[in-house]
Amino acid sequence: MNKTNHPLRGILVGLGNHGQVWNNVCNAREDVEIVAFVGRSETSRQLAISEWGVENNKVYATLPEAINSCQADFVLDVTPPSVHHQVALDTFAAGLPLLGEKPLSDDLVTAREIVEAGEAAGCIHMVAQQQRFNPLIRTARRLLTSDTIGPPGQIDISFAVPWADWPGTHYVTEPFMFLLDMGCHHFDMIRYFLGMDPESVHVISWNLPWGWHQGDACHVAVFDFCNGLKVVHRATGCTVGEKTSWLGNWHVDGPAGSMSWHENKILVSHEHRANPPHLEEVSVDFDHPRHQKDPLLDEFLSAITEQREPECSGRDNLSTMSMTFAAVESAKTGRPVKIESLS
Repeated sequence: MNKTNHPLRGILVGLGNHGQVWNNVCNAREDVEIVAFVGRSETSRQLAISEWGVENNKVYATLPEAINSCQADFVLDVTPPSVHHQVALDTFAAGLPLLGEKPLSDDLVTAREIVEAGEAAGCIHMVAQQQRFNPLIRTARRLLTSDTIGPPGQIDISFAVPWADWPGTHYVTEPFMFLLDMGCHHFDMIRYFLGMDPESVHVISWNLPWGWHQGDACHVAVFDFCNGLKVVHRATGCTVGEKTSWLGNWHVDGPAGSMSWHENKILVSHEHRANPPHLEEVSVDFDHPRHQKDPLLDEFLSAITEQREPECSGRDNLSTMSMTFAAVESAKTGRPVKIESLS
């Protein structure tokens, strides 16, 4: 949490639906204040004024204009991935910390350039991978590190949502956006949960006949790790029936039993005949009862006030991006891809 005597002042770049969500989150807090709003289009700027209640003199067409017109402590980037590079360069040129929405970029080379620019400027840089801050995944990692089921040998993840079901956005029009945008959330969770990175991935992707995305919105991805562990990620982004939570449903198999979760319930079990059966529901560590973006924002603000590298920093997120772009490359070719070959 921010321990200064005044709220940390942010510039919000991107005035679409996600920008409004972030604005509402910040407005509900006392330790942060959005002092400037940046939108590329006149329509988005007028929308912020008329519907968000933003004052006219706080809305700008470019980030440099906003930076030069107000006193800010950080920049919050909620633009499409193709815009992140320029936002990052403008932010780091001003010496400001950056919290950027995922994915870090729509291109791996550009993602590396963004991270290198932040490090060269000595700026704090964090990527908004908020799902790894979810109490359920934090609890599951605690159970795994305490050797509850032993070293996992296989993880199966099922994910089904009616994703981005509004027309015209980059989520709908750009290829492989389900893998790139939603996949990077789950791939980052896999890295966080296991504390290790995979070696290779094999993806098969497709669309359903009624799907509304131009790019593939369904896939099966198999990640291979150096210790023989396999993670199977099965996802449908255009379901019109029963859906999972945004975390998905996980089943983790280990030599001493299994751990699974669905919605907000974690079950640890052992049912093999060699040992007495055991089934236990584990209480989830709900440390953050507020909006799901709050714990991520807590970490970012703390990193600023303590002048340290935040969790899911830009540098750390490059490993998530390598995992994601390897999955996209495999989906394009239909062949397994060595993740280190993209590094």
